Amino acid sequence: MNPIFLSAALLLTPLTTMSTGGDDAKRQVIDPATSTITWEGKKVTGSHNGDIQMQSGFLSTEKGLITGATVIIDMTSINTTDLEGGSKESLDGHLKSDDFFGTAQFPTAQFELTSLNPIRAENGMNFAAQGTVTIKGRTVEVSFPVKLEIGDASTTISGEMVLDRSEFDVRFRSKSFFDASELGDKLIYDDFTIGFSLSAS
Repeated sequence: MNPIFLSAALLLTPLTTMSTGGDDAKRQVIDPATSTITWEGKKVTGSHNGDIQMQSGFLSTEKGLITGATVIIDMTSINTTDLEGGSKESLDGHLKSDDFFGTAQFPTAQFELTSLNPIRAENGMNFAAQGTVTIKGRTVEVSFPVKLEIGDASTTISGEMVLDRSEFDVRFRSKSFFDASELGDKLIYDDFTIGFSLSAS
């Protein structure tokens, strides 16, 4: 009865045409108190979901353009929200164990955004993001649409990405490492979804 995972961040290069104002290079701190990161994982018999806390993060801007971003995720804060009591405690502990994310050895995860380019808005998403996610010391390239909102005092980036846990060597009941026919209804799917809304000021 187990699901899923998460991600986090580091750097970022190019290039968005939406101005953040000002010409000097500067950083906008991403506020953990107003930012959220959620996860959802699925198995043959259902799904689980929860949240996880951001440790720190920032956006970099120069000449009115977003040129970088860093987010560090506290993997020890993995929290299940669809269970209560002993079931919740059991799943939280299992996700932190070596069967999944091994948070004693890998207490943080990272997400590195390497490009951010405008696209025709669809379902509110107006930019295409590319970057890397690092979990358990393994780095994987990712791409996904985001919604970028720039105000007078703050910048918000929101969206979701789908990750394949097998690429991070998370093996428990995965068809990538074990015979799916033998796992039967105990199989946990490799793909999991990370949702996020990051607010910087």
